[in-house]
Amino acid sequence: MISSFNMHLKDKLVIIATEISNEKLNKNTLLKLQHKYKVYPLFIRIIDKKNPFITQKNKKNIEGFITKKIDMSTGKETLLIYNYVKNGKIIQVSTVISGNDDKIQIVKTISLAVSLFIYLIVLLIGYKFIDKVANNIDASFRRLKIFNSNVSHELKTPLTIMKGEIEVALMSNECNEDLLKSLLNEINYINEITDKLLFLTKKDSLNKQNFEEIDLEDIILELFEKYSKKISINLDIEDEEYTLKGDKTLLMIAISNLIENSIKYGASKIDIILKKEKNKIVLILKDNGIGIPKEKLPFIFDEFYRVDESRNKKVKGFGLGLSIVKSIITLHNGKIKLNSDGNSGVEAIIEFFYQK
Repeated sequence: MISSFNMHLKDKLVIIATEISNEKLNKNTLLKLQHKYKVYPLFIRIIDKKNPFITQKNKKNIEGFITKKIDMSTGKETLLIYNYVKNGKIIQVSTVISGNDDKIQIVKTISLAVSLFIYLIVLLIGYKFIDKVANNIDASFRRLKIFNSNVSHELKTPLTIMKGEIEVALMSNECNEDLLKSLLNEINYINEITDKLLFLTKKDSLNKQNFEEIDLEDIILELFEKYSKKISINLDIEDEEYTLKGDKTLLMIAISNLIENSIKYGASKIDIILKKEKNKIVLILKDNGIGIPKEKLPFIFDEFYRVDESRNKKVKGFGLGLSIVKSIITLHNGKIKLNSDGNSGVEAIIEFFYQK
């Protein structure tokens, strides 16, 4: 039985035989036809129809296709032969088909296996992608729900305090200095929340066009002057140049947030280390506060995320500070990592990479 592949091969042999009948046969012609029709191997014989070895019976039915088993170096092979009669000559064109059948079958099997493999990979990737998107959407909704709850609580608390104190003042017809200070503190807190929310809404539109050369050491020294009365600060600054392209105000905000977090969460001292390593500036802030549980560290930079409320009931805030810090560091071609075992403080490692 001849396969569909060999039916196509038969057509090629017919065309080759027809072309040979119109051309003078030589080695170049054979090679030309072999490359043109991609038939390998290709055998051609031209036999005189009057050849005494051709019987009278064969002369009547000589034109057409026949198959024949032959011995070759690779073993038993099947030869497909096409005999074409023209001008008293028999043009015999042949090729091996059994080897081709095996090759085609192997190619088909491999193609099917590869196609199935690719299909399964695409299916798996598609499933993983959809699952990831679904999880991200679910996580976003959860964070948004927490955010709405926290924002409502954080804004409602100072507003309730202000409302109560104003009502008491009106009832007693008194407005003393302590009352005004309390109201001012609550207003400042609301203003701080609003500033952080505004920063988050515009952080994606921040760009580096207005960046200028700044000295990170100068920023550290300014912050030392600002916070040294609130917490013990130990400076360890290597004798190097620490200039980089950036926005001084934003970097002040980022590092200030880290120092203020140390103060909020019970630290009595903080070590600040500034050094250079190959192609980067490394800034390390290590405190002795209450620390962060290891299982919470992967989420610590998420917007609206706060560590277990039971650990910091008296600490105001709703999880925007570290998200802002990371946004600012990333904008300055840097990255930040927090280390903590949950008991012995927090270590913040910031790396600023020199831009090429």
